Amino acid sequence: MSGKVRTLLPVLLVVLMAAAPAFSAGEAEEPEVEEITMGLLARGISDALIPFAEQYEEETGIRVHIEQHAFDALRDRMMLEFAADSGYYDIVYSSPGFLGELVDGGHILDLRPLMDEYGFDEDDFMPAGININRYEDHEEIYGFPYLADTSIMLYREDLFTDPDEQAAFEEEYGYELRVPTIEEPFTTEEFLDVAEFFTRDDMVGFVYPQTGVAYGNLHIMPWIWTFGGQYYDEDYNATLDSPEAIEAVEYARALQDTQPDGVLGYDYGDHIPWFYEGNAAMTFGWFHMGVEANDPDQAPDVAGDVGYAPVPHHPESGLEHPVAVLGGGGVAITSDSRHPEAAFEWLNWMFGDTERALEWYLDGGGATRPEIYEHERVFEEYPWAEDFFPVANYSLENVARQRPTLPVAHEIFEVTSEMWHNVALDDMEPEEAVRWAHEQLDELLEEFRQ
Repeated sequence: MSGKVRTLLPVLLVVLMAAAPAFSAGEAEEPEVEEITMGLLARGISDALIPFAEQYEEETGIRVHIEQHAFDALRDRMMLEFAADSGYYDIVYSSPGFLGELVDGGHILDLRPLMDEYGFDEDDFMPAGININRYEDHEEIYGFPYLADTSIMLYREDLFTDPDEQAAFEEEYGYELRVPTIEEPFTTEEFLDVAEFFTRDDMVGFVYPQTGVAYGNLHIMPWIWTFGGQYYDEDYNATLDSPEAIEAVEYARALQDTQPDGVLGYDYGDHIPWFYEGNAAMTFGWFHMGVEANDPDQAPDVAGDVGYAPVPHHPESGLEHPVAVLGGGGVAITSDSRHPEAAFEWLNWMFGDTERALEWYLDGGGATRPEIYEHERVFEEYPWAEDFFPVANYSLENVARQRPTLPVAHEIFEVTSEMWHNVALDDMEPEEAVRWAHEQLDELLEEFRQ
């Protein structure tokens, strides 16, 4: 990659400011509120909010207008409105993918003053639901908990507990083929051995998408973290050129031989039929797969035979838990909203109440409160997924890690995904590729070193 590729439209560059302002509760009286406008992703989770918005209007007289766009279209629309200082959006979806731009441009508020005023308790939410709204490791909270997700391991429990498979595995590898658990997830060594063992003419041992910038990075970044590597340190010096990162890339290259041909071109979702149709022994997936994989209507070929566990752990990393990417996002209040307090009141009404948050989840929404995944109604609705929910809570509390959120995050991911693709295609050796990526990252990070 030559130079620094900026994704902002040129007209937007003139409006970037140093940091997002904080809202001081009570500093100005809001005008009469008739409507609050939200800019959200065009997904089922947004559709599931609509009935609650209608209920809120009946109770308060305030209309909540929910506008939905695809990911890139939403980001572009938000930035155009911010450039015009239009005040069009009161609330916007905030993804880690563009959180840095929103904060660095001064486009969203630090919500802590409002949270203090309304008695918001962080402990009512999963740590991941709070952390996904933080810029790097700063204390400010730039969004209300909305969607928290991470990768879990799904595996064919019927294969892992088959006596013939167990005997053959122990004979080949010299130790027992076991079922991974929350308390004892697979080590990276076990995971690779099991993936190799189940790679056969009619089955792959593992499958996970790796196409483009997003999934090339989402594939390699967790392995680098798992082995104890980092992209950069607290002073924004690149730290990728390390024994841990090189070992991680070498490991991922070995794991690649257990995956389907063409997996480098797989987008998210392309791996799911492999697992649901019984042609893969293991995969990683976001939480929707945890709910679906044992559903006879969604995955009839494997339903009832799927187990859940955290992603693998590398004992030599010095880390207490496995590591996976924190997914999801928050809902942020815009700096130019004319109704910031009214916007917060709506968010607090919607997501701050356990029963309402539960109804939203059961109707297709997300979950950021730990009691949602422990509620008896969830087990009644998804009885086939009962074993999944404890893994979900554990993973969100202990495993999920926020990805880089700097304004140059996308450029960082361009570099690391290219690094991985070069290794996977055997165009570069792991050590050579890591050192090349390290140099690129250090150039990108130069402007943040003060």
